[in-house]
Amino acid sequence: DGAFASALMNALIHQGIFVRMPGVAPLNRCIRITAGLPWELEIFAETLPQALKEVRKTF
Repeated sequence: DGAFASALMNALIHQGIFVRMPGVAPLNRCIRITAGLPWELEIFAETLPQALKEVRKTF
């Protein structure tokens, strides 16, 4: 839902990942990232599971 997506976005931002979130329903349940270089995708792949684990504690 939108609250989970927002919390995930904040957790990723806190870890240095630039994330965007559309503000219009139903897209406010989504987050958007862009990884242009292989090392950027690698960082995101390492960071996402940590952020999900953190957010799932509160939901």
